[in-house]
Amino acid sequence: MEEKLFIPSGEVRLEAVLVPGDPKRAAVVTHPHPLYGGSMHNNVVEAAVQGLSRAGWTSLRFNFRGVGRSTGRHGQGLAEQEDVAAAIDFLKKRGAETTTVAGYSFGAWVAALAWPRLAELLVRPLALIAPPAAFLSFEDIDPRAEIGLIVCGRQDDIAPPDLAEALGQRLDRPVRPIVLPGADHFFGGRETELAAILADYFREIV
Repeated sequence: MEEKLFIPSGEVRLEAVLVPGDPKRAAVVTHPHPLYGGSMHNNVVEAAVQGLSRAGWTSLRFNFRGVGRSTGRHGQGLAEQEDVAAAIDFLKKRGAETTTVAGYSFGAWVAALAWPRLAELLVRPLALIAPPAAFLSFEDIDPRAEIGLIVCGRQDDIAPPDLAEALGQRLDRPVRPIVLPGADHFFGGRETELAAILADYFREIV
């Protein structure tokens, strides 16, 4: 059963939903751009939660600061990195030993940029869904960032496959994207396939 709660991130409180699974394995799911209507109530975020549940993981999705009932205001992606770290810290305090992040669009960008902080928290390789490389710069990502999965749609003009490929090849441990034919940035009608890809990935994380 879902648990609705608030988690602290510095001086702000983040509205969140926890879906229980294995208490030792837990992932944070981050949502698309707040200034374009993004929130945790999103079809791709829900697909990520479904994928995690199928793999037996606990999931925590939340609204970034300034979204929904979360306090604070939009932080241009900088303050949001602290929100991701705070969510991981919350899961660890609840007993999670293996943690990671599944980020979608803006949420993927934030998670990738937050890698140095997440590495300190011993987070496992990230899953990036439609990293918006045609819209936001990934140039500042630490090449040591551990990204285990990149998924994008063949018809995505915000996270085009060629830029997803280039992003993956910039890493010290390169990763090639999984490209979903017929899907665009919003994965409308392809949520079940996306959830299956994510479930397969999370089953392999130990």
